[in-house]
Amino acid sequence: MWVIAILVNAVMGALLAPFRALPGLGLIVVSALTGVVMLLIFGRTSNQNAIRHAKSRLKAHIAEIWLFKDDLAQMLLATARVLGQTGRYFAHSLRPLLFLFVPVLVIMVTLGARYAHRPFRPEEGAMVAVVLADQAWTRDASVTLEASDGLEVVSPALRIPAKREIDWRITTRTAGSHLLTVGTPRGTVTKKIEVRDDPRPLTALAPSRGRALSGAFLEYPVEPPLSAAAGVREIRVVGWPVRELRVLGITVHWLVAFFVLSLVAGLAVKDAFGVEV
Repeated sequence: MWVIAILVNAVMGALLAPFRALPGLGLIVVSALTGVVMLLIFGRTSNQNAIRHAKSRLKAHIAEIWLFKDDLAQMLLATARVLGQTGRYFAHSLRPLLFLFVPVLVIMVTLGARYAHRPFRPEEGAMVAVVLADQAWTRDASVTLEASDGLEVVSPALRIPAKREIDWRITTRTAGSHLLTVGTPRGTVTKKIEVRDDPRPLTALAPSRGRALSGAFLEYPVEPPLSAAAGVREIRVVGWPVRELRVLGITVHWLVAFFVLSLVAGLAVKDAFGVEV
């Protein structure tokens, strides 16, 4: 699965490379391309004649409601027909949605690694939570956290045996790509921390690093999954700065922008490709 993540990240990185200084424009371009591709998949995997027929009947029954607005019985019948045709329309749309789910999920995951957060700036703080496989390690000093130059561990370990978790506070000092190293009785694992004075360049970021097939790996597929050998289940950086994204002069959440832009792009070209949605 990590091989797939490498390929997907390479493709997304190449698409966004021209927009490093303008991440909002990069999101617009990728969202528009996604909308067009999803439209083509929808057209290929759906029963276009059935959808066209359902929409035509739906419009006719909506017109019935208007025409028979003074006849309660006929208006209720027309309303029931509208609900029935709406159900048929959604039923015909269900199959293509199943085909769209996986590619949309992959695109969302890779975009989230680039737009959800920005790099740290010098002198910003965060909490590092390490989830362990062995609960006994949380009760002594057998697990350590070391920071490379540019980072500093500024608090003693907070041990939470019930969660198999140990927390530390860290502070960023200088710009660069730095490493946190977690040491256990079985070995060591690392977590990369990006610190930059200028947050504009578009960079893939991973606030969490976890085992393969874990939620953290699926959400942040930027660093390789943790090996089970060291006994660390997850390294989570709490308080990673959120990226403020501006699209057309408006600050929006990247996920909202992605869905709106891809939907608008798909609807804008549906007639050109002859796809009924």
